Amino acid sequence: MGETNYPNGLTSYGIPLFGDLGFGTGKVFRLVAAKNESSDAYYKLMKARGANDNDIYATLATGKAALTTDRNDALLMYPGAHTVTVAITWSVGNASLMGAHSPSPWSNSTKITFSGSGSALSPMLTISGSDNHFRNIHFKDACSHADHHISVQVTGSGNLFEQCWFEGPTNATQGTDTEYRGVLVDGGGNTFRDCIFGTTAHNTMNGAAQVGWTGSCYRSTFDNCIFFMSTAAVGGRFLNGGVSASDISGPQFFRNCLFSAWYSGGGDRITEVLYNNNKSGTGQYIFDANCIFINANTISVDGKAFIWSGHPLTAAQDGVYAGIVENTGGIQP
Repeated sequence: MGETNYPNGLTSYGIPLFGDLGFGTGKVFRLVAAKNESSDAYYKLMKARGANDNDIYATLATGKAALTTDRNDALLMYPGAHTVTVAITWSVGNASLMGAHSPSPWSNSTKITFSGSGSALSPMLTISGSDNHFRNIHFKDACSHADHHISVQVTGSGNLFEQCWFEGPTNATQGTDTEYRGVLVDGGGNTFRDCIFGTTAHNTMNGAAQVGWTGSCYRSTFDNCIFFMSTAAVGGRFLNGGVSASDISGPQFFRNCLFSAWYSGGGDRITEVLYNNNKSGTGQYIFDANCIFINANTISVDGKAFIWSGHPLTAAQDGVYAGIVENTGGIQP
């Protein structure tokens, strides 16, 4: 395994995470919470096993700067408190950011926390590079500035996000911001697979959205994803395609996705899943037969012309929209 002393090597899908080749032909770098042997057990272990200290970084900014585009480089991120207080742009292409922890987003300790309230940082992370792979990363938005509207913006194309949790907003300031989008997609052919979008903060969502689109975004795919939120009022929404300058070009695909809104003990439902404001341009939102929507009145109030749902539930069965399901007690008040 090259420069490491791991007897059997550390692999992901049969591909070595350590050594000279890494993912394909590139080099593997490591990201720890602190380059301090007394406080970071992972850093101490790497040093004990002879890892090259020049390939170990303690901040996301310095770690991603070490990557080279189109070399299949990888940045392996270890558990710990990875806090980002300045805006970062991931401009490298054909590289990977991998969390060395449980593949379950719910329990992932490879967490990047966006923090700060003194200035507007929007977005906190811009992914302008294309054809990257992000896996096992928990992105948590803890910013609280009133002008912080975007957590992660994807302007590049062909990126894959796998088993990631995009958590936010975590406070009422962003929760009532109708321009807030936890993830803003402005590129083509980006895929989110087995990801979670939402926050565990109770009763925060009232106008904010977890995912939005802008520019001429096309062919986004959300595969087996969970969207969840605890709303503060009926204005909570999962998706936002209707802010100024929003537009999509071509279809946006949702396969086997679950949307669940929890509103003040279940006493009422959010108005809509998708806020569109008639700004979808030439685009489509396509939900396959396995997508269901819980605790919502309708998928979209004014975006029906852009929405297709393959769910077998029809308006004749539930009185609202294909895929809107009721609880086992029947129609909610």
